[in-house]
Amino acid sequence: MMDVYLFSSIWGFIFLLLPTMVLMWGLAANRIGRLPFRSSREKLKKSARRSLVLLWLALVTSLLFVGLAALVLVRFGWVFVQEWAVFALPALLLTHLAVILFTMPRLRSLTRDRQGTGPVDGEVRGAIAAPRVAVPVQTAFAAAGLSSVQLCFYPVLTLFPIRLTLFWAAFLGLGALLWFRQRRRERMLRREAKSPSAGFRLMRVAATFACIAAVGVILFVLSMQASILPDRMSMMNHSRIDYGGGPAVGHGGDGSHHAHAGHGKKAVNVTELTGPRTGEPDRRYTLVARKETVRMSSGKTVEAWTFNGQVPGPELRARKGELVEVTLINEDIDDGVTIHWHGVDVPNAEDGVAGLTQDAVKPGERHTYRFRVEETGTHWYHSHQTSSIQVKKGLFGPLVLLPEEGEPEKGLDLSLMYHFFGNREVLNDSDTLRHRRVDPGTEVRLRLTNTDSYPRFFTLVGTPFRVTAIDGNEIHRPGELENVLLSVAAGGRYDVIFTMPDRPVRLTAGTGSDDPGILFTPDGKGKVPEVSDHLRLSLFDPADYGEPGEVSLGLSGGFDREFTMVFDFGMGFYNGMFRDLWLINGEKFPHTPTFMVQQGDLVKTTFINRSPMDHPMHLHGHHMLVLSKNGKPVTGSPWWTDTLNVAPGESYEVAFRADNPGIWMDHCHNLDHAAAGMTLHLSYEGVTTPFHVGGAAGNHPE
Repeated sequence: MMDVYLFSSIWGFIFLLLPTMVLMWGLAANRIGRLPFRSSREKLKKSARRSLVLLWLALVTSLLFVGLAALVLVRFGWVFVQEWAVFALPALLLTHLAVILFTMPRLRSLTRDRQGTGPVDGEVRGAIAAPRVAVPVQTAFAAAGLSSVQLCFYPVLTLFPIRLTLFWAAFLGLGALLWFRQRRRERMLRREAKSPSAGFRLMRVAATFACIAAVGVILFVLSMQASILPDRMSMMNHSRIDYGGGPAVGHGGDGSHHAHAGHGKKAVNVTELTGPRTGEPDRRYTLVARKETVRMSSGKTVEAWTFNGQVPGPELRARKGELVEVTLINEDIDDGVTIHWHGVDVPNAEDGVAGLTQDAVKPGERHTYRFRVEETGTHWYHSHQTSSIQVKKGLFGPLVLLPEEGEPEKGLDLSLMYHFFGNREVLNDSDTLRHRRVDPGTEVRLRLTNTDSYPRFFTLVGTPFRVTAIDGNEIHRPGELENVLLSVAAGGRYDVIFTMPDRPVRLTAGTGSDDPGILFTPDGKGKVPEVSDHLRLSLFDPADYGEPGEVSLGLSGGFDREFTMVFDFGMGFYNGMFRDLWLINGEKFPHTPTFMVQQGDLVKTTFINRSPMDHPMHLHGHHMLVLSKNGKPVTGSPWWTDTLNVAPGESYEVAFRADNPGIWMDHCHNLDHAAAGMTLHLSYEGVTTPFHVGGAAGNHPE
C-alpha cells in the first residue's frame, strides 16, 4: 500500500514540478536573452548575478525531476520510467550540462567585472550574445517545454516511433534555429550596429507569439476533428492486432461480414454463440428498466433509473446446472439498455454488450437472455449501454449463483451493494446505519459488491471473520481476520463470513462514523463498536491469504500467447472533447490492440500501471488466475478474479484458458475511463459480429 501512495505522490509532484520547471527555465532564458542590451557595466553585473540565481533555481527544479525519475527506477523498475528516459531526461541532461559548462562560467566572470561603471562596448555585448552562452539556456527551456508536452499531452500522437521522432526533430530543429538566431545577434552586436527599438522588438515578439498561437489553434482544431469517432463503426475494425507471440489467426479485419477462420474453418457469428434456445427454464425473471423516484433510509429521494422500480434491482438467484431465462423490457430509458452478467462466463451472445453481442434495447422493446449456470458465487448484473451513466443512475442488481441442489443455504445470507448515488454513499438502498437483529451462533454471509468506479474500503468490527470468496471464486482454507481493511475493486465482490457473537458487530462501507452500514445485534440493543482509525488497520492482501491449492490450468507447459497492457495517463482529445485520457499501450479505443487467440490457448497477460489512478481491469467471459503481484509470486490460495484492481505503480501477471469463444470486452471498470476509450477486445479466431457502435447505430458499449 505504501508503494501505491508513493507512486501517486510522485505523480502529484510531477504535475506541480513540470510547470514550475518550464517557468524557471523560461525566466532564465528571457533574462539571458536581454543581458547583452544592458546600458552599463554595473547594470550588466547586477543582471548577471540575478541570471545566475535564476539558473540555479531552474537547475534545482530539473534535478528534482531527475531525482523523481531515479526514485521510480529504483523502486518500481525500468518499465515505469522508460517514457521519461527516452524523451525528457536525455534532452534535459544535455542542455543542463551545456549550461553548466558554457553559460554559468561566462556569467560568473561578468559578476567579477572590476572595470567600473562605464558603457558596455560591442565586443563585450557580442561575447555575451554568443550562441554557446545563450543557446544552452534557451534549449533547456525548449527541452522543459517539450518534455512537459510529451509527458502530459503525448496522447495527441500516440505511436511511439512517431512521438520519439517528432520529439527529437522538434528539439533539434529548435536548437538549430536558436543557434542561427543567436549567431546573427552576436555579429550585429560586435559591429555595434544599432539595435532595434523597444517598440520594434515588442512588435516582433507579438508577431512571433501570434504565429505560434495561430499554429496552436490550427493544431487544436485539427486534433479535435481527427478525434471524433465515426457515427457508425463495426467492432470488427481490428486496425491493430496483437497475436501475443502465437501464430497469426483469421479475424474480421475491417469488414464485419467478411471474417475468415483460417485452416479451412468456417467463420462464426456471435449471434450463433447463444445459450440453450429451447427447453423450459428452471428460473424465469423479468426486469423492467424504467425511470423512478426512489427513497433512501434517510428519507432523501433520488430520481433514478431502475430495474423493476428499485435500486439495486431485484436479487436474482439460481443454482448450478439450472437454465435461467431473463426477459429485459425497456419502458422509458431513451438511450436503450442491456444486461451484462458481470463475472459470469455466459455464452458470448448472452453477454449483453451493446454494439458487440446485441443491439441496445430501445423503449418499448424487449430482449431475452438464456444461459445455463456453470459456476457459483456472488456476481451482479448491470446495463452495458452508456454504462458510465446508466450504472451510476441505478441500472444494476445482485446475482447470486448457488451450489447444486442438495446443499441447503445456511444462516443469514445478505447481498450488499455499495454505490455512490444521489451524491451520497449508499449500501443497497440505505444511506444511514441500519440495525439488524441476529441470534448468537448464526453464521452470517455478507456478499459485498462495489458498483462504484473506484476501490472501496469495507470494515467489519466486533468479531473475527473470514474472506471466503473473491469475485465468486472460493478461497482455499481462509484464515481468520480482525482489524483489517477490505479494499474491493470497482466491480469486484468479496464474500465475508462470521459467526454472530453475543455482542454487536458493525459492517461499514468505509471507516468513518457517518458511512452507511449495518449494525448486527443479538437483541436489537447494544453500543455501536467503534471503527478504528484506518491508519491503524492493516490492508487485506489476497496474494498471501489462504493456503495453496490445486490449479487446473496446466501452467507447467508454458503459454501459447502472452500479452502486455501498460496503462498511462495524459491530456488530449477523445471524440471531439479535450479531457483526461487513460490509455492502454499508448492508445485509446478504437485504436487499442485486439488480442487474438485460438480456442484452447493458455494465455498470460501482464498489467503495468504507470498512471496516477487505479484501473480495475475486467475481462468478460473468463476468469483470470493471478500469478504474481509486483514481481512476487502469489503464495496464498489460488486467486481467481474477473475484475483485478491495478493500483498506481503496481504490476500483475495473470493467466486464463481461452475456452469461451467469442469477441469479449476487456476494459477498465472505472466506467468513466472506459467511456474515454480505456477498452480493448479479446477475439477468438474467425468470430465475427454484425453489430455496430456509434450514434447512428444507437449502441455505446463503453
